[in-house]
Amino acid sequence: MSTPYRHLAAFILTFAVFSSIVWPSITEMELLWRRSETFMHCYLILPIFLWLVWRRQPHLPTQAYYFSPTAALAAFASLLLWLSAYLVEVSFIAHLSIILFCQCAVWACFGKSLVKALRFPLLYLFFLVPFGEAINPVLQDITAYLTVMMLNSAAIPVFREGLYLHTAFGLFEVAVACSGLNFLISALALACLYAYLTYNRLIKQLSFVLLTVFLSIFANSIRAFLLIYIAKITDFNYGFGDDHYYYGWLVFFVVIVLMFWLGGYFADKTPSVDLSYSPKTDTHKPFNQIKAGITVSILTVTLFCIALIRFNLPLTEVIIAAQPTPQILLSRQQNPSDWGITFHDGLYRDLLALDNGVEVLHASYASRQDQGEMISWHNRLFDRDGWTIVRRTSIGTGWQNQAELLFLRDNRGRSRAVLYTYRIGELNLIRPELVKVAQLVDLLSMQQQGASVLAFSIADVSDDAATDILQQSYLLFGCLPGSCKP
Repeated sequence: MSTPYRHLAAFILTFAVFSSIVWPSITEMELLWRRSETFMHCYLILPIFLWLVWRRQPHLPTQAYYFSPTAALAAFASLLLWLSAYLVEVSFIAHLSIILFCQCAVWACFGKSLVKALRFPLLYLFFLVPFGEAINPVLQDITAYLTVMMLNSAAIPVFREGLYLHTAFGLFEVAVACSGLNFLISALALACLYAYLTYNRLIKQLSFVLLTVFLSIFANSIRAFLLIYIAKITDFNYGFGDDHYYYGWLVFFVVIVLMFWLGGYFADKTPSVDLSYSPKTDTHKPFNQIKAGITVSILTVTLFCIALIRFNLPLTEVIIAAQPTPQILLSRQQNPSDWGITFHDGLYRDLLALDNGVEVLHASYASRQDQGEMISWHNRLFDRDGWTIVRRTSIGTGWQNQAELLFLRDNRGRSRAVLYTYRIGELNLIRPELVKVAQLVDLLSMQQQGASVLAFSIADVSDDAATDILQQSYLLFGCLPGSCKP
């Protein structure tokens, strides 16, 4: 077998075994592309990657391939990172680790010369990762701030309360769909590709990408302003429903066309010099054989060990039919709750009401379950469609013994407060990333202490009164380290 084919065979075998190990994360990634229009563009990334590789074909090295033990160690680190993220269901880190491993595998099996020649196509693969939803609250806040500025400049009085915009002619909410994340991510992917194909200098490429990001965020705020303004002058006959969708994509189209048109004025000429790689004579062939053996050994041991851990860690089976139905202990005089808290697939969950009007939810989870997870996108502390956060504050001492108090408002001006904490062993935590780390430590230490969430809520009282009542209920349930037993 010739040398290039030996390197290709090593890469294909490594990639095949790796794919079989991380297949659950790969299918989860594709499900996110299919389920959310924010990530529909991800289906185009692989075809674009293959086209970029084909476009770079004349500049690729054809002879001097070599194995890299350093890259194999980097591949081991990325696969270990995937395993950690997979065990505690941190999807973003798991998906990111898959791309990192693929890049490290190319480096390990073909050497630095090929990676250098394909650095942009390989980096462009990061757009396969569904990312950005964590910044939705930030984008919503920016959109609300800029929209208020535009409304004031148009002589339209507006009062902002969190993400609610109160005007004389109606109440508007900057919802998650109004954050502009789908426009921003798509524009970022297009801007990176355009900058790479159009400019040679890094400073010009970065400037174009940053300007596109800024204009995308600003244009989304213009879209929100126009929707409110059109609703005002047409008495809500236009601006919402299907118009909301069409106006958004129209603004996105105008921004992208404008950016490409302006960017064309500063385009660099295609370099006329030959950038192809000229391989040097290989004078260290025996040493390269040793590096090949070390690289293949590291990759083999890595894949074997990770697969052994991945398929043999303890897994608690969740039997939905055997789960107790949540108890709802409400007085006959109390109206049905509109709290909207949801925690699915727990081993145990209970929802009840106290005599002082406080509602309590407690749900427990195993360290690792065959389905469901405590910190996930569909487990919510309140109904996000009905309530918005206007203020939040932490309660407790130290990062390991904390609860958080959320003050909520709805579009009718009603108030609600929620006090919650996540419990892992002896720790009370509020930050999701710390919860995931604590769960990982608990799982790998084989202690299997499990996890639970405890949340209290009360509606239609002042913020000060809600704070006092919820803190008293929190202490009543004994939420101190080692004694949280509802």
